[in-house]
Amino acid sequence: MMSEDASFATTSGPYRQRRSRGWLLVAVLAFLIGIGATLAVLRYVAPRLGWGGSTQAAAPVAQPIPTPAPQPVAAVALPILSAREAALAARIADLETRIVGLDNSARNAAGYATRAEDMMVVVATRRALDRGRPLDYLEGQLRERFGDSRPDAVRTLIAAAQAPVTLDDLRTALDAVATPLIAGPTGEGFWNGLRREFGQLIVLRQGATPSSRPIDRLDRARRRLDTGQVEQAIAEIERMPGAASARRWTAAAERFVAARKALIDLESVALTMPRPAPVTQPAPVPAAPPPSESPVAADPVDPTL
Repeated sequence: MMSEDASFATTSGPYRQRRSRGWLLVAVLAFLIGIGATLAVLRYVAPRLGWGGSTQAAAPVAQPIPTPAPQPVAAVALPILSAREAALAARIADLETRIVGLDNSARNAAGYATRAEDMMVVVATRRALDRGRPLDYLEGQLRERFGDSRPDAVRTLIAAAQAPVTLDDLRTALDAVATPLIAGPTGEGFWNGLRREFGQLIVLRQGATPSSRPIDRLDRARRRLDTGQVEQAIAEIERMPGAASARRWTAAAERFVAARKALIDLESVALTMPRPAPVTQPAPVPAAPPPSESPVAADPVDPTL
């Protein structure tokens, strides 16, 4: 019995020592965990529940940031207003330049359009006269467009349209008076006619000189009419023996020539007037005055403008 008790005593001593150390370690860990939980409660939970007023009093107070003293309103407003005034002056000058350019372009376009319309009126008038038709509405257009610059030409064309004469009319009338033109005047005496006939039997002329025989002159006048050279045809008829019997034909041919000359005059006017308007330069814009140094009371300016 003694031996068993002795062995139990020898084995129970170290076991108890290890067991007591384990409990001590557990107690220390529990103590540390309790301290940590207490600190967590005091730091995070207590301020939310209104506990720990002393901790709030100990918190540091934020110091206010010093702000610069405000500058006078006039000193800030004057440079801004001066810069805006200069920018507005530059924009106004640019707009004026563009407006002047557009105005000149519009005037030039209007001038060219007017010249084209004038030329169309002249061409329509020429066609009406060539066909022997009345002018109708063209008469008012001629007075409106050329009445101030070429009144004589307008009157000539209106008179020619009231008694129209065409190239076909002149050819037909020339054929009708061909016999008296060649034969000479009806009141010519026997001896005068005989002398004229003998004078035409022998004609001396240079090779390049046209023939002066009435029949040759009449042929040349007809060829002139075919090519539209009415003035040269008139000159040939006036040199023929019976020119007095063709006065009505000559008057009609002269009206024809006067009307064509009036048309040429109006064509020159339509091509040269009105001329394109000269390009005008915009007026210089005065520079903005420098800002005044004297303090001036002004309202606060919104910096977003």
